[in-house]
Amino acid sequence: MEIDGVDNWFRKNETEITSIVELFKNDKCLRRVELGSMKYIRQNCEASPSQEVKIQNIQSKLSKLGVVLATSHFFEDGNFVSSILINRSGIAVSGGGLRINYWENFPSHRKDDIECEAIIHLSKEQWYAEILSSEAPCL
Repeated sequence: MEIDGVDNWFRKNETEITSIVELFKNDKCLRRVELGSMKYIRQNCEASPSQEVKIQNIQSKLSKLGVVLATSHFFEDGNFVSSILINRSGIAVSGGGLRINYWENFPSHRKDDIECEAIIHLSKEQWYAEILSSEAPCL
């Protein structure tokens, strides 16, 4: 998928996507969920049966969406971001890809990325699509 098709995909799948974000937002213990084995994926808290149910729920939603990874992060200033990786090329360190992000408060230091279109604002408030690259996107 290219960045110009993300908003249509987002609107078509908005219910599933926002439910993933809500699961992360309501449980600070969850940090990363991907399809496949979660054996080596550490969360922010020790595993619990209720957390395992939430992880399985998110995995099911990721599978329905045809994506493989969702993450979240709570910043010290209280800001929250959750990301869903739509596609990936190459390896994590040197590859690229495309993801959507939900930001409670979009960080001011990322505004230049919007100006050069490495990040685009989606049709719904607080939602963005971002091109991932091992190189600086806005040189």
